[in-house]
Amino acid sequence: MTIELRLGFVIGEKIDCNKVRETLYAHENKQAASCRVVLNFMEMDPDIFLSRPFSSTEEVLIKDPDLLEAELSQLYDFVWVEVLGGIERHGHPSVTISDIEYEGKLIHTIDNRVLIFLRDIIIDNHGRELLRKICHVPKPLQWLVLPKRDGKTPPPDYILDEMEQWVRKLIAYKVD
Repeated sequence: MTIELRLGFVIGEKIDCNKVRETLYAHENKQAASCRVVLNFMEMDPDIFLSRPFSSTEEVLIKDPDLLEAELSQLYDFVWVEVLGGIERHGHPSVTISDIEYEGKLIHTIDNRVLIFLRDIIIDNHGRELLRKICHVPKPLQWLVLPKRDGKTPPPDYILDEMEQWVRKLIAYKVD
């Protein structure tokens, strides 16, 4: 019997990776496992994101992924993502605004959404400042959420248009 692999994304600022691991291992149940779980950390603080040597947990056998999700959702934003070839189904869309390239990480969730996080900006100081700014904007601006229609990924042109509008809003947002 093959046990399904489930990948989850823990999204937040200053993620306590040890607390997340403790939560995951508290749900470990090798005898009655219904799935194998790996959690990825989507750290929103760029100083931590850029310096952290790891980005996920080890694989753990658990019985009830819904209970794990409920507990993790009390700590951070959390989503289950689609699995393709043993990793999360993802892409790296990028848009260029005023000769600056903004690269995102696009992930597909199992609840028929596409999430895009700003992960890299191809220019030194401007990029780091915009990434730092993300921690201080309202949560709906911290990442882009696009719906899938009939389970299908939106067309690339639509994704890039929406991403460009989102990045422009981030650039224009004034942080006190």
